[in-house]
This record gives sequence, structure tokens and C-alpha cells, in this order.
Amino acid sequence: MRRPTASPTKRYAAGVALVAASVVAGCSLLLPYPGGEDPAEVFLPENAPGFPDPQAPLVDPKTDPSVTAQSLIDVALALPGSAFNIHLSFQAPNQNVVGGGIRFPGSDAVQWTFIQGVSGLDSGELRFAYVLADDACDDVANLCHEIQTEQFAVSQIGGEFLVSEPVPVRVVLQCATCDSQSCLQVVPAGQCKTCSQPEACVTVYDECFAPGAPAEDQAGVFEAFLGADGALWASAGTCAQGEALCEGLLEANSCDL
Repeated sequence: MRRPTASPTKRYAAGVALVAASVVAGCSLLLPYPGGEDPAEVFLPENAPGFPDPQAPLVDPKTDPSVTAQSLIDVALALPGSAFNIHLSFQAPNQNVVGGGIRFPGSDAVQWTFIQGVSGLDSGELRFAYVLADDACDDVANLCHEIQTEQFAVSQIGGEFLVSEPVPVRVVLQCATCDSQSCLQVVPAGQCKTCSQPEACVTVYDECFAPGAPAEDQAGVFEAFLGADGALWASAGTCAQGEALCEGLLEANSCDL
């Protein structure tokens, strides 16, 4: 791609053309213009904080055919310095699911974490988050980069950890503003954000608004404003307000919005 004799303008134009061609061809990754690095590398363990409670990666793990999983998120938006949400449902007739994981392009390792309360269930949901570094966009193009991840329910049999069949889920690394053409192409309408749902709000949902929780009848209101695609994550000012509200609910041990 890079030609020493080409001018910077021509190199940039060639890069834009490559990005456009990738979109038309339906590639799973919007390639950066020459000089940028592979956006998928941003997500690898050596470049990202990862899970709040990570386990040793599972390299080429065996598949547990008894466990099935399905994503409850069509597209996850990943912002530098924030956590993007992973939300799977699972079926496990042997009641042996213990966690959830994700694999990124270019890696043979499943990054995963234990999830409390799912062991012993024959069906349920896995909600967890993956954190990006603050400088995640420093060495990649100022675009929205679409990355096709594989997500899994993780099970345990005889002390060995296995995974469900992979669930393909698109993750968009947002390294541009919402009016960027690259973002308009890959981010569903109304989902572009200034920040992602903070971990405090994920905790509030689990403790207050999830099925069976004390305020589950108010879950719709919570999702509209503070959920993964909530309205409060659209601007810097409301991002701060939303996070402060969730942190305040946790400190007050309250579910009253």
C-alpha cells in the first residue's frame, strides 16, 4: 500500500479509497489509511486494560457443544478510556456455564472473565464489559473502525474451561466524531456516542433493574436514559451527569431514579 514516491495527498486519497472499498465489499474491518496501525490490535491484552477481573486467556479452547449462546447486542460501540458492553444469552442443559469471553481478529486467544451467579443455571444472561486504554485511538486512523469479534459463553467440564460456538458481534472503535462519514456508515442511527455506559451503571442495572431485581418495573426508564444505548451518553455534559447519577445510587444503596 505505501509507496515512497507518492505525495502525502495521494497517499491520503488512496487510503480513503481503500476505506470506501472495504465498506462496499462488506469487509469486517475498515482498514486505516497508510501510516495507521491495525485497529484490532487496540483490543489485544497488551494494549488494553481488558476485563475488570480477567482470567488467563484460553488459547484455541475446545468447544462445548452442549452450550449455545446468542448476542443481545447488534453493535457495540467502543470508546477510548471506556468499557464497551458484551451481553449474551445462553442455554446450558448441563448447568456448567461459568463466564463469558471474547476473541479479537488476529488472535487465537479468548479473553474471558468469571461471572457471578450463572453457575448452576440451565439458561441465563452474561453481562460484562471490556475496557479500552485512554490512548486507544492514538496510532490508528481518525475513523470509526468496524471489527468483527467472536463472543462466547465459557463452560467448565472436569476442571477444563471450554467455550460455546462463537457468536459473531460487530464492535465499532470510535476514533472520530459522530458526523464523520466513516461513523455514519457503520454506527446504527442514534447510537453514536461521546462516551459509553460506565461500569457504575452496569452495576446499578444488575442490582436494581434486571429481571427479579427490586425496581425491574422501571427498567424501561433506566434503559432509555442510562442503559447501554441511553440518551445520556450523547454529549460530554450528560455523560458526566449520567455517571454521577449511577455512582450516587450505588453510594446511597438506592434504586430510586
